[in-house]
Amino acid sequence: MVIKIVPFDKEYFMNLKEHKKILLNNDGIYYTILYNDERAGVVGFIPITSLKKTGFVQIIIDPKYRGKEIVRKAEDLLVQKHNIQRLYATIKENNVASIRAHKKIGFKIIDDNKLIDLKRKGFLREDEIRLEKVVST
Repeated sequence: MVIKIVPFDKEYFMNLKEHKKILLNNDGIYYTILYNDERAGVVGFIPITSLKKTGFVQIIIDPKYRGKEIVRKAEDLLVQKHNIQRLYATIKENNVASIRAHKKIGFKIIDDNKLIDLKRKGFLREDEIRLEKVVST
């Protein structure tokens, strides 16, 4: 299994069934994921300008490629390419598969008090959670 991240193919992205789950951000950096040279999804991150080497990861995997540990490898490649030390992921509470996949690769749900505060301030919707991963260097 060979996984690569290559320049973003917006047309491919727009044809992914779940593409509306990712809001393309003008400051975001996005890539198409290749699995054995076949397009398998999109990964990107939005840098947090006030925190160096930190950003919000966004990923979508084509359903036929799920369960192949693509999330881990694609996010690892993203971290290496951009020297990221801390990643955040915002996930719908009912997206159990994505939460499980992120926990499996080292993300942890931030504590309840922070979640409540983020929701109160409008940074998270009521049906979302935030996970964090500190990348060891």
